[in-house]
Amino acid sequence: IENNHSIHRPIGILEVGELRGKHLKTRELGLPGSFYATISYDPMRYADEHAKASLAKIDASSTCSHQIGSTISPGITSNPIWTNFQDSAELMRVRYLLPDDQTLGRHLSQDVEETSLKVMYPVLQPLTEDGEGIAPVDAVDGGQRSDVQLMPWESSYGAIVIQVRFSDVLGTLFDNVLGEVVVPVAKLAGSGRAVEGWFRLLDVGTTDFIPGDSTDETSEEAGTELSVAKKGEEDKELPQIELPEIYLKAKFSPKFGDSSSDLESSKVICEELVRTASLSQGNGVGVIGSSLSTLNTVRTLGGTLQNQISFVVDMIEKARNAFNFSNPRITVLILLCLSVLWTVLALIPTRIVILIGGVAQFGATYYDKYMSPRKKKREMSSEDKKTDASDVGGNVFENMFLSIPTDEDLRRTYFWEARRVGEREREKYAMAKRQTRVEKLWKARWHGSLVMKEKKADANDAQNSSARSSWSWKGIFALIEGHRFIWWRSEKHFDTGESPLGQIFFAGHSGLAGLSPLDLRELTKEEIPSVVSIFGRGQQGQQKITMLAPSLELKDSLENAVLFASTDAKAD
Repeated sequence: IENNHSIHRPIGILEVGELRGKHLKTRELGLPGSFYATISYDPMRYADEHAKASLAKIDASSTCSHQIGSTISPGITSNPIWTNFQDSAELMRVRYLLPDDQTLGRHLSQDVEETSLKVMYPVLQPLTEDGEGIAPVDAVDGGQRSDVQLMPWESSYGAIVIQVRFSDVLGTLFDNVLGEVVVPVAKLAGSGRAVEGWFRLLDVGTTDFIPGDSTDETSEEAGTELSVAKKGEEDKELPQIELPEIYLKAKFSPKFGDSSSDLESSKVICEELVRTASLSQGNGVGVIGSSLSTLNTVRTLGGTLQNQISFVVDMIEKARNAFNFSNPRITVLILLCLSVLWTVLALIPTRIVILIGGVAQFGATYYDKYMSPRKKKREMSSEDKKTDASDVGGNVFENMFLSIPTDEDLRRTYFWEARRVGEREREKYAMAKRQTRVEKLWKARWHGSLVMKEKKADANDAQNSSARSSWSWKGIFALIEGHRFIWWRSEKHFDTGESPLGQIFFAGHSGLAGLSPLDLRELTKEEIPSVVSIFGRGQQGQQKITMLAPSLELKDSLENAVLFASTDAKAD
């Protein structure tokens, strides 16, 4: 992931439009059905196993296929014409993350005619480790990177995949894919022109790109090297086989984007592609999870063996942790004992040390058997024996060894501390990323967190509409970009590319508004100095909003930004 974010990867735009089908029928009965098409981008469709493994190490976004969206079925027909398109969640997040005033964002958000289909999706120039590509620019210091290279677009392994699926109820119970058409990105980039015409619907996972047999005025511009053989008189006498085909128009535009914001747009797109790849890998753990459940069930049958193995492993971990200062007091004591033992063995001959140890053991046994008071032992009652047995606390050295923590003990001890540290680091990273995005991509004049006065959903009574209980303060994240005041529910919604809750245009009669007598009656004395009211053109006409700033400094900066935006020259 660090390689993906630390280098500048140019952006390319994939454009797909004018989708329609011919001779599309169900496999079982050969009847027309309700079909729809899904469009996706597979970055490693034409890569072999070695290339896939190499690309997965340097490009985390290339480990899965990225969904662009799907069309809406026009009904039951064998010759559908798809004009309605539904964006995927990934494409919608990219739209929201890129502002409309940027070149790439405007290109993705432009409106198209309702009678035609036109879908655009941003992709990043692929990476390679072979040393035959173009040295990319480091996003931090602006120097040339030598560990990875940018692969030319003409050598890309990626492809546009268009799958035709059944949308009926029975089709969802089985394999509902009728076939797919694969358009290689390398061919689009190499030819430099649009691929347009009829193409065969082939099996899933294919890498072939075969034009169809249908004649069309634009079929000559298909951009493929394969040509349709001329049919002779003998072919006319044979019955014609109606093969399923798709008419499409695909285009690729490399090196798209404004140089001033292309770097930040590339980073935003890369983060979103990596996020989608990570979620795709997480969803694939379901089969493994079911296998783990089966293993856990089998493991319960050998509980005794498992406990013994766990005990042995814990003892090994304790012995290792005894020397790495997991418990500093025990580690220092062990090192001190080893130092004393080394000194003794260095100064005293080994045979004398062994002799002294044997004599000491013999003397201890002799004292316990012959010199201890036996009479006292004989008169000891059974109750005293139980009391004496309960006082035994075990061997000192054994207790000391068992007090050494294992790796699991350390993990549980420092879990919450490590989690708090991780949360602080993630907050710092998110704040820095948000600051960079707001300044370089949105070019915002002001941004910050506020609380907005919002009416409660259940406050419909006209008599209670002015009461304090009819509204409440809700937290928001807002920014001023150009002549627009835009707000989201929180910083997280802005970071993840969610759609804004609303926006106000500073056009015409707009700017700062004073507090009305009703506002003065509803607000407290502590809230009035920090309240900011602005008005302008909203989504449904003239709109006024009231907000509460967390500090007077933030209130002054917000008012200055609103005055500048409302008094500046208005955009048409």
